[in-house]
Amino acid sequence: MDIGGNDHAYEWSMDGQRWVQNAQGDFTLQQVASQPVADALDLDFAAGARLAPDGRTYLPAAFSHCPRTGQALATVRYDPRRRWLPPYGNGSGRRVVESSCALDGAEQTLQALCRKLLASPTPSLNDHAEAVVAPRKNGLNFLVANLGGHREALFALDREGGLFLWQSRAKQWRPLLPQASPIGRCSLPNWAWGVALRPQGEQQHLILAGEEGACEVSVDPLSGRYRLQRCPGTALGAPGNLEARLLVPQRMPDGRTCLVERTADGWLEHPIEGAEALLGNLSAPLSQPASRRLLWIGEQGYLSVRLDEGLAAQWLSWPEGAKAMPEYGPPFVDGYGTWQLLFAESQQYCLRLDSDERKEGLARLGTGHLNLRFNVRLDTPWADNDEYTNPTTRDVIYPFVEFSDSQHLLSFCVRETSGLQKFFADEQAIDTEYRLERLGEPPLRMLLKVARPWNAQWFFFDNALWLYIDSSGALYRWNV
Repeated sequence: MDIGGNDHAYEWSMDGQRWVQNAQGDFTLQQVASQPVADALDLDFAAGARLAPDGRTYLPAAFSHCPRTGQALATVRYDPRRRWLPPYGNGSGRRVVESSCALDGAEQTLQALCRKLLASPTPSLNDHAEAVVAPRKNGLNFLVANLGGHREALFALDREGGLFLWQSRAKQWRPLLPQASPIGRCSLPNWAWGVALRPQGEQQHLILAGEEGACEVSVDPLSGRYRLQRCPGTALGAPGNLEARLLVPQRMPDGRTCLVERTADGWLEHPIEGAEALLGNLSAPLSQPASRRLLWIGEQGYLSVRLDEGLAAQWLSWPEGAKAMPEYGPPFVDGYGTWQLLFAESQQYCLRLDSDERKEGLARLGTGHLNLRFNVRLDTPWADNDEYTNPTTRDVIYPFVEFSDSQHLLSFCVRETSGLQKFFADEQAIDTEYRLERLGEPPLRMLLKVARPWNAQWFFFDNALWLYIDSSGALYRWNV
């Protein structure tokens, strides 16, 4: 540690950082590794600086106690329990948050927010929402990770390849610029637009799927720039994580379809059996750790990737004449297997994957655990409903994320529709209730008129619940 100064200011040089302390005792970070520091940065994220007891100013990371008060200073570190990966929290297509996901931060925020709002004289989401300006009007995807910093931070991606960092103290978005090649466009639908992380010590690199191929993005928050390493081609689905192996289904420039894997040494290719029949429009990957498998569900079939003695990938088509609708939700999983809802010309049924077993069922929306046939919750997709005690309406309840341990659900409800297929085909704005509820209890509601209300994203950051609605570009947060 080097200290120098005069009657007006002191200069502190510690661990490659140069701080200036003025006559009033306030510290300002001037440089990190000889690189100037921009204004309005969250210095705890960008440089590991510690927040002073006043809650407004920063102190050098090398300080363990406040020089004014003597109070111990909190260490800045990344907490993986506070990450949030689209589309539904853990980067998987399954819409269930449970203990194995280790998303404790989201669970605790949700429960605390419910208690706060229910105790309010006006217990509704409308009355407590704080509007936040989004970095773009439409086509955004939000994630919480530690991309190049010292703690978790909120990032936004847009469909054209823009990347933005939320500055919590300034309450504004900072665009991150490419050092060379930009990220490029992504055309995956919202329910399939997932990402993955490759750990780099306490930090991560971001794995993305795009129209120009899979890519890895590393961020330097101090300079506000990112570097990109791409595998040329066209990604057909979001990246998946299978026991720390990062995999993306992709069509290569020569027309071959394969899995590409990101490793420390670059990109590897793995063949897919039956790949000539593989089409795009795949769901976000479904992780099945017990069977060491990843699944991407498509309209015409599914891609299965297993780890045994090696990595084996296979495309399996649905029975002749049948198709899936991945936007209705992931397959239902029970103790007997994985059941995908299929639509044929004259029937609807659930097929147990890797078998010929079928169960007759009607169209439903689901999380992979919870099943909804319009307003009715069912234990299984093929269960019958007692219409005398629980009459079915034509209200569509669309589940985004189910917290199965605490029995909370984030969803929307649209009243008196003409059926699921017509509902998903409608492009007009419609009265929509976005909901936070504990199952079996009255929901907290936010009433809005939006088009394609399923193109929305709930996420958690900074002890708050956030909601982004794509058609309007609106972004809201609810603080605990």
